[in-house]
Amino acid sequence: MKASSSYGHLSPSQREQSCELTFLNGGPFWHICTDGQSMEIICETEEDYKFTMTVIAIAAALTGVRILTFQVMSNHIHVIVEALETMCKDFFAEVKRRLRRYRNSNGRFANFDNFEASYLPIDNLRSLRFEIVYTNRNGYLVNPSYTPFSYPWGGGYLYFNPHAFATDARPFGNLTRDEKLKLCRSRIPELPDGYMVQNNMILPQSFCAIKYGEALFRDAHQYYSIASKNYEAYSEIAQKLGDTIFLTDDEMLAAISLLAKKKYGDGRVKFLPNNSKIELAKTMRSDYNASEGQIQRMLRLDRGVVSELFGNRA
Repeated sequence: MKASSSYGHLSPSQREQSCELTFLNGGPFWHICTDGQSMEIICETEEDYKFTMTVIAIAAALTGVRILTFQVMSNHIHVIVEALETMCKDFFAEVKRRLRRYRNSNGRFANFDNFEASYLPIDNLRSLRFEIVYTNRNGYLVNPSYTPFSYPWGGGYLYFNPHAFATDARPFGNLTRDEKLKLCRSRIPELPDGYMVQNNMILPQSFCAIKYGEALFRDAHQYYSIASKNYEAYSEIAQKLGDTIFLTDDEMLAAISLLAKKKYGDGRVKFLPNNSKIELAKTMRSDYNASEGQIQRMLRLDRGVVSELFGNRA
């Protein structure tokens, strides 16, 4: 079935059926992720991020995995792919090999022993939707300087955002040999001539199946609804991945208000007694990885109380 996110003439139920068919006719789907807790910093500079993006493009082309979306962080990556498990492992091995060589070649030696991937199967459409959105949210939630439309180190900003596709990029096939060598930093791999290059980086629009990924959602409204509201699903995914959970203040407030309503009969957390607030603070820390500042803001607790509660951890 040809993937398309243009469903204007279909009813909601017909759109959902189309999404289901897209899912059932595809796959298998995987979430490839590395552990950001045990790996040292990989990307320190803008050039590091650019090269990591290019490495992911090269590895995908060489191994045949189909990337739906991905996100590059300073010390870990998330990639949602359609591929056989053996292809996923070959893909990550290629990424790891090229990144290790890149770091060592410029004298910034890094220990890549802990740079290992988990390969998590995605076996239903609902899960695939959440995994895509979870990945796309990662960068801009961690770094408050960015929005969903501006975090550049991944494919997320392209989803349901046609104006983000660069038009002044150059095809890989039009680059000179020296330009290709500078881009790939190794023997020139076999890459599609149509891959688009800008600012010494292969753009994600070249190797991410964005339209295919969009076709798994009924429409843009559903995508952004999932992105903005389903904090509990993200918590579950993060725990499954062993990843750090990041919720915005609005999402955190929604989560703890619901919890407070269930436990104490009142979702207005700022009016709870101090002992109840402290119980909530512990839950926010353990289940949602809330920072001390976020706990203080949400619960209206004294800064000294929060710092003492968590032993002055940031």
